[in-house]
Amino acid sequence: MTQPRILFAIILLTLGAGISARRWFVQPREGAGSGSSLPICSASSEPGASCRLPEAGYPLTIGGVPSAAVSVAFFAAVAIALVLALLGSAALQHRITTIAFRLVAVAVAVDLVLLVLQIAVWRNLCTLCLATYGATLVAAVLLFRPLGTAPAATEPGETRMFMGGWLLATAGLLVAIAGGELWQRQQARVSQLQLTLDDSGRREQYLEDRAVVRFQQAPVVSFDLQGAPRFGAPDAPITVIEFIDYQCPICRQLSGYLDEYLAGTHGRVSWYFKNLPLDRECNPTLPENYHPGACWMARGAVCAHQAGKFVEFYRASFAAERANPGLADVTKLGAGIGLDRTRYAACVTSPRTVEAVARDVADALRSQAQGTPTLFINGRRAPLWTYLERLVAVEEARSGVAKADSAR
Repeated sequence: MTQPRILFAIILLTLGAGISARRWFVQPREGAGSGSSLPICSASSEPGASCRLPEAGYPLTIGGVPSAAVSVAFFAAVAIALVLALLGSAALQHRITTIAFRLVAVAVAVDLVLLVLQIAVWRNLCTLCLATYGATLVAAVLLFRPLGTAPAATEPGETRMFMGGWLLATAGLLVAIAGGELWQRQQARVSQLQLTLDDSGRREQYLEDRAVVRFQQAPVVSFDLQGAPRFGAPDAPITVIEFIDYQCPICRQLSGYLDEYLAGTHGRVSWYFKNLPLDRECNPTLPENYHPGACWMARGAVCAHQAGKFVEFYRASFAAERANPGLADVTKLGAGIGLDRTRYAACVTSPRTVEAVARDVADALRSQAQGTPTLFINGRRAPLWTYLERLVAVEEARSGVAKADSAR
């Protein structure tokens, strides 16, 4: 076989690799989608890891690897072998071109099957695919050696050098293709996630589903609830613990929703409170003093609970905003809900009360509750309180509460 024919075959194989690379770059990833015009990203352990594309043709994969990437590897590996053969003896060229022809002939047969599938099954001809089929067919013709040509023997040393060079080059090629595929998948996830987040309805669904996944994966933390203030039934199957700051505007927002929510649970939820004032006076681990005076409010809540007036304190504390409340403000609040001013002030400043708040803060640090309100549902941390109903429903289903209710 003349070297020009081998060179022409190398050019065609390189062209086939380039066309396949083009197909590879534009091929959809992560499987078929929802049939809608935009991709949907669903819940997963990391953002964008579970994004589904809209349907787009027939993204054929082989063992999870896009068929186009396999084509790139095939074309390039055969082309590399032929290039290395040209650097060797006539015997080596004879041997390698014979092997290359057999491989390319098999590829022609595979292309024929794919062409039939495109026409009869998928009913969607791929223009780039047809171009690679043509390149493969012509390369096979160029590499064909007439029957009867006697094979030449190659030197063992030359064969070893050829195999070493080919294996090294092919390994580098495969590493590059694997890296390219991983990079393209990551880029596709980023793009798909952005499209999902740009759609308000899908964004909210994605964030809620993600909160559910994070909740289900969260470890279970145990708390000592003896003596903790509580709303709801004491023996409910679902226990919610709220780490609260009485200077926190979001805690105030939650307080306006809590009564209605608990009424709708029909005794299935017990709601406990633990103090987490974002005030460096009693929470020195904070980088800054977010809510000055919150420690005084937390101590006031402890004393109100001891006096049987926690519900009244809870409602009164969020009835009006207070800027940096001190002992006088908390004492006035306690007097307003019917507590003896002198006794209440003494309780608020007592070491026992300070220690009670410190224990709650220690519980918060141990459970990694950093902000307020932080909720734990049956010991699992809720990512956001705004998804409370969904997360409680998930926990009810996991623990069998829903099944028990339906059985009754």
